[in-house]
Amino acid sequence: DYLLEFLGSSGINAEYGAVAADERYWVQNSAKIRAVTNKVASYEEFEQIVKASHLKPLEKGDRISDMDKFTQPWNIASSQDNFSFSPSPQTDLSTSSLQNLTQFNREWRKRKGPQKFDLLLSLSETDIRRIFHAEIGLGLLGEIVDALHSNWAEEHVTSVLNILTTLTKCGRFDLSLRFLSGEEKTKLKSLLDKMYALSETDGVSELFKMYEVV
Repeated sequence: DYLLEFLGSSGINAEYGAVAADERYWVQNSAKIRAVTNKVASYEEFEQIVKASHLKPLEKGDRISDMDKFTQPWNIASSQDNFSFSPSPQTDLSTSSLQNLTQFNREWRKRKGPQKFDLLLSLSETDIRRIFHAEIGLGLLGEIVDALHSNWAEEHVTSVLNILTTLTKCGRFDLSLRFLSGEEKTKLKSLLDKMYALSETDGVSELFKMYEVV
């Protein structure tokens, strides 16, 4: 009985959810890289490829008429009904424990709204360059821009400036920048405009160039 209670605990569900979310991220990230390599014609085509990344092709013997008989999802990471959990974000997590993109992404997915912004503010330049040494992760740059734009306040101008500047020095930044959506670009411009109005420094001016904001 104790074992069954343990296996059904919220802690197990939360860990399972984090692993599933992490798997889903890497499946989608691989699809993004393939789309870039194949030079998709538009952002809309790129988006459709990513949305379908979790789907499994039919096997030779599969029949469309039998599809309603399948009870096992094609990819467990794509199903939101396979687990139920509400993990509590670890707001006291030491950012020095985040060594790479996989660990950052797992922590990032646990957080919502302002908690994501708090995570970004807690990162030093050394943390950011270590975590995103290989790549920022396609799509993640847009999420970071959204978090900064949605939660930014005047007292954060220096911190946000440092975050955005450091990201330009990370792996595959140009590629991540290329796939910002129109909405994300609009939010980025709005954020930079607000920062420039408060601090007309060379650093903010350089961000307009590095992020290709006009």
